[in-house]
Amino acid sequence: MSDKKKIILGITGGIAAYKAAEIARLLTKQDFEVQVIMTRTAEDFITTLTFETLTGRKVYKYNSIDEEKPMLHIDLAKWADLILVAPTTAEFLAKILHGRADDLLSTTLLAHDKKVVIAPSMNKNMWENSATQENCRQLKSRGIIFSGPEHGDQACGDIGSGRMREPKDIVKDINSLEKRKKKLFKNKKVVITAGPTEEAIDPVRYISNRSSGMMGCEIANAFHAQGAKVIIVKGPCKYSQNNEIESINVKTASEMLMSVEKNITNCDIFVSVAAVSDFIAKKLSSKKIKSEDIPKLELEKNIDIIKKISENYKVFSIGFAAETGELKQNALKKLKEKKLSVIAANKVSFTEGIDAETNSITLFWGDGKEKTLSLKNKKDLAIEFVEEISNIYN
Repeated sequence: MSDKKKIILGITGGIAAYKAAEIARLLTKQDFEVQVIMTRTAEDFITTLTFETLTGRKVYKYNSIDEEKPMLHIDLAKWADLILVAPTTAEFLAKILHGRADDLLSTTLLAHDKKVVIAPSMNKNMWENSATQENCRQLKSRGIIFSGPEHGDQACGDIGSGRMREPKDIVKDINSLEKRKKKLFKNKKVVITAGPTEEAIDPVRYISNRSSGMMGCEIANAFHAQGAKVIIVKGPCKYSQNNEIESINVKTASEMLMSVEKNITNCDIFVSVAAVSDFIAKKLSSKKIKSEDIPKLELEKNIDIIKKISENYKVFSIGFAAETGELKQNALKKLKEKKLSVIAANKVSFTEGIDAETNSITLFWGDGKEKTLSLKNKKDLAIEFVEEISNIYN
């Protein structure tokens, strides 16, 4: 019996189908057994001969039959350790969601009870359509794994999200699935801060920012999925983490610091994702400032949570730096000044980074090492972030 991992590569009818040939080549080179199944429209973009040459196996078409295997879709579903559909069109994504089974690939997927990975590929408007996004949310809730899509140039000339992830990155995602099974942070304690803080000016007004808390909550989820004992300290935000994760709700930076310090004992990793207000009112008004009395608001520096933790506690500290410019220069400065193990820097503006569902971050650590995690939804970005931290931490 072969010890090779068995994978079905499903190919649907999109312009990115040509990239599937490189996926097949890379998987075969990495000692996977690759069985290709093509939909009817996939054959309009690329030939079966291409894949038979690359994999050394017969390609199954949308209506293929095998006299020796009358229940071909069942046999294929049991044979495969994993099914990858790349590219996945908007139509096929909807087909998977609704359990439609009108060709060999869709019936095999319906009979498969192991891992399924899809690599979406479509026009940016199709990807951003609320119907597609709702389909994605439901598929993710069922355990379907998404590889991409990415932001970039599209065949139609548009620029935006919906571009299929590059073959080498999709194959990297496939390989990382085996790594995830090992529970990278089993028995590790991780404390995470998330969301904004609110610093009072008077009894009804405060200083804050647009942080949704999404990135911090998704990082908490990703560490939890990797076996860590996670405690998340959250400022007021509109996003939630897995309900199995211990959560502490706070408002101000001082409350956040107090909660972190109460839980930092025996902590292995501290991740400061929260967008802590940098300034507080120098003088807090005990009464509401009347609208006709325009105040001269004096500010002073707020406490620096990540610096205090990294300087006073023996813990692997990860900071976040949201920058509007000079990303690397500012990140490296904070890495050194705050004595951090790693800093994750991301660009922000009125339309990107903060209070958005997508993000891109660059990790800086050690003596000049860096790694950029490309633009993607924050859930997938958090998973990639945690996996990269495992490489640095270990």
